[in-house]
Amino acid sequence: MGCDKSLLPLGGKPLVERVIDAFRPLFSHIILVGDREERFASHGLPVYPDIVTGSALGGLHTALVRAGTPYLFVSACDLPWPDPRLIARLCSMRDGYDVVVPRMPHGLEPLFAVYGTGCLPAMERMLREGNFRIYDFYPEVRTRYVEQGELAGLVVPGRTFVNINTPREFETIRNKEEGMSVKAVSFVAKSGTGKTTLLEKVIVELKGRGYRLGVIKHDAHRFEIDHPGKDSHRLTAAGADTMLISSPEKLAVVKKHDASPPIDELIATYFGDVDIVLTEGFKKSGLPKIEVHRKERSATLLCRGEAHDPTLLAVASDEPLELDVPVLDLNSPAQVADFVERAFLK
Repeated sequence: MGCDKSLLPLGGKPLVERVIDAFRPLFSHIILVGDREERFASHGLPVYPDIVTGSALGGLHTALVRAGTPYLFVSACDLPWPDPRLIARLCSMRDGYDVVVPRMPHGLEPLFAVYGTGCLPAMERMLREGNFRIYDFYPEVRTRYVEQGELAGLVVPGRTFVNINTPREFETIRNKEEGMSVKAVSFVAKSGTGKTTLLEKVIVELKGRGYRLGVIKHDAHRFEIDHPGKDSHRLTAAGADTMLISSPEKLAVVKKHDASPPIDELIATYFGDVDIVLTEGFKKSGLPKIEVHRKERSATLLCRGEAHDPTLLAVASDEPLELDVPVLDLNSPAQVADFVERAFLK
């Protein structure tokens, strides 16, 4: 991620605080494991650095050693939606076992599970051997695998055990949790498909229906919109980090940055006065998407096939396709505009 996931804000709280809030009704003793304890000073909880650094197994080992209780429930810090009811159900199954771990169709959930001190000898041996895969010691201890059917009503696919590993995943989760104050949809396509031409025509359609529109174009390369010799270019070249030029009819901002800001930040900062933002590109973002497909350009799609992008809403195509989303007529901008209007503006 390139940042501290535990402190990412979601719904007005850092992720770690969402986990702590799920724990408080259930446990009288809560500890945090991690370095730089000053990060968590506001929570008023004990913070322990890893005894053996460098792995989730090391963090789990530290928690068992420092907790001072025969059992503990462990959660990663980057779960957006930890459910106290599910935690309580898993804890209720601990008698007679050293591990109680959910086993879902996609695999085990070792960082949302119950562990007892009976695990310590096996953990310590694995740490000495440099084997840091948590579930490798499960066969050596009394492990209770909890199947999805035993957790009826408590597990929501695509939500309960979701964690955050990339900026795109966080953007998608934040949009689900908080919603976007300004509606937005991204038109994506392989290069040369004609997405700019379609988007231009959709803008004309929507503008004719009275909507206020914003547009963001993604450019993977360097670009210049100012021109040498102009006063604005001279001021920017002299070292201005942000340069704004304003006239009675319009304004423009040239702002230097080390990395492109997240798309939701751009939308929130610059587009508060429009009904919808249409973006061109940003195929890796968490925005809802309409893919533009032209059979002469490619037989495959970006968002279906090898990849399955859950944010895909529709495909605008010049050929019939059998898909799990609506297929719109690429040559009918009015139909595409109708879809955008129904999905976002009515």
